[in-house]
Amino acid sequence: MRTYIRHPTSIPIQVCAGGDEASRVRVRNLSAGGLCFVTDKPVKVGTLVEFDIPVTKPDYHGRGVIMWRREQSSSQYEVGVRFTSDDEFFRTRMVEQVCQIEDYRQRLALKGRRLTSEEAALEWIERYSADFDGQAQTH
Repeated sequence: MRTYIRHPTSIPIQVCAGGDEASRVRVRNLSAGGLCFVTDKPVKVGTLVEFDIPVTKPDYHGRGVIMWRREQSSSQYEVGVRFTSDDEFFRTRMVEQVCQIEDYRQRLALKGRRLTSEEAALEWIERYSADFDGQAQTH
């Protein structure tokens, strides 16, 4: 049974695996325990990674370990990362912010306004992050 609820998202992040150069990738889903992203690099299970999630305030810098890798095509891999930080409160708060941003983006889309995850994040942060307290919001 899963310990954390996975939240689908498409936010861009920077990932540096095993000392390689940082790559910009898209997150497929996110939880307080880890994340899943898609990459064109065949990273190895057990590799330590560092990542930056720039769509939260403050930016979330984290570390993790690659727990699994699935080949999606000859040049695309889905990768699962378990966070190694013990700061579960901060991780949970980061996930809640990302969920609020995605909800905001989807509500705007229903009104005919289409934003990328990055554009929605920048706008949501400017408008609502000062009041963000980790509770459900109705913005």
